[in-house]
Amino acid sequence: MKASLPRPLTEMVSALERHLRLLHEYSAAAFQRGNLDYGGEIAGKLRLLVTEFRSNRPLLLDLMKTTGIEPMVTLGGPPVQRPPGEPGPGDRISLDQYMRLGAIGVRVKPDQFIMVNKIQLIRGWAEQTGSSHEDWGLDAEFAAVMTFPVTLTGMPGAFAELRVTTATVVDIAERFLVDYRSSKQTGDA
Repeated sequence: MKASLPRPLTEMVSALERHLRLLHEYSAAAFQRGNLDYGGEIAGKLRLLVTEFRSNRPLLLDLMKTTGIEPMVTLGGPPVQRPPGEPGPGDRISLDQYMRLGAIGVRVKPDQFIMVNKIQLIRGWAEQTGSSHEDWGLDAEFAAVMTFPVTLTGMPGAFAELRVTTATVVDIAERFLVDYRSSKQTGDA
């Protein structure tokens, strides 16, 4: 059964296009020019597109459910031993499943390891920078993940993961728009 939308479909597709334009601008400033201040703006846009908190309905996920157009994510990375039943490199999964995958983990005490998924990373980043527009506090352990001094590809670990997640969401959103426009031309949508 297809989901119902809070606004007309064409209006929501236009909103998606607008958010993607801004996400491209923010991504260039953050990841190409190294301005880490844009991390909050990116997290705020990702929050609107692919995460559901309280009253927020994820725009991209809602559009995909409503139209039935759902490009898949192909996982990359080196072959690794993963827990049984979890997706790994080469597997194709939905964007919703992708957002629930582990994003970054750190050892915060000698006996404590914290792992956050991509949804939690976006929420935490948006909350820390004030771009969530809601008044939530962060658990101490989660705050430790966000500020832990791990670097990946020359960036703080959480920021590097935000880059990978952003690139994946942008790719899926752009493929959705191509498929949506194609279905409009053939009269299917």
